[in-house]
Amino acid sequence: MKKTRHTRQRGVILEILRSDLVHLTAEEVYQKARKSLPSISLGTVYRNLNFLCGQGLAREIRSGESGSARFEAARDPHAHFHCRTCQEVRDIPLPDGLKETRWENVGPIAGVSRLDLHVVGECADCSPAQ
Repeated sequence: MKKTRHTRQRGVILEILRSDLVHLTAEEVYQKARKSLPSISLGTVYRNLNFLCGQGLAREIRSGESGSARFEAARDPHAHFHCRTCQEVRDIPLPDGLKETRWENVGPIAGVSRLDLHVVGECADCSPAQ
């Protein structure tokens, strides 16, 4: 395994992800990072986000529908709700039966590393009044 060095940019980006419980786009991470690192580039943010995801320190969240990828620091297992209208992404708890399952040995599939559950709909703010 190739050794990697800790960079200031990477540390700032990881701290942004850890301190903000909302799911940020790369552009939002970039804007926040520029406050402490004015010369950071958007390309550097993308490279470091990809690196952190590859190391298991961050997660990329995609809904499969239109909208930008979002990022979060790696945390306890949870699901995500994606609003089709406002594009907000919110954490939701996993159903109890899914929390305890050992996914690496499920049925005919071996080596499953994680479960990603995405619920797509309209949030209460965007849903038509009933």
